[in-house]
Amino acid sequence: MDFTSIALVNMLKSHIEHSVLFTDNNKPDGKLCEYERPLGSKSEDVVISVLSLLKDDVDNGILNVNIYVPNLILADEPNDTSQPDTARIQILSDLANEAFADGEEIWDDNGGYCFKLQQDNVLSDENDQHYINLQIEFYS
Repeated sequence: MDFTSIALVNMLKSHIEHSVLFTDNNKPDGKLCEYERPLGSKSEDVVISVLSLLKDDVDNGILNVNIYVPNLILADEPNDTSQPDTARIQILSDLANEAFADGEEIWDDNGGYCFKLQQDNVLSDENDQHYINLQIEFYS
């Protein structure tokens, strides 16, 4: 079966919507978005995009999932918003890793395609936030 990049994003979005990442009480307080987050958002948005999709006998691709977390506002330095909220990052990272079976293969009900957590990083953003960057392998 041939897949398009937008189909992959939609399939991954459906998986995430129904996973512990969006059903747990500690879920992100923002939106689950395709390709872009809402302009000017300061929420814990989750953004899905495709890095690559190779078409062959077995379609294979890498999807990107970014979970944004606003930086801390320190009581003794209110103008310093450079410090990551590591406690919140840890909670959301744990939920995301659980949603992706801690790197085990996640097959759809019909066995036609699979998602697998490949990488988990925390990166800095110049907008007073850090984000969890997950790279998800796809193959069919």
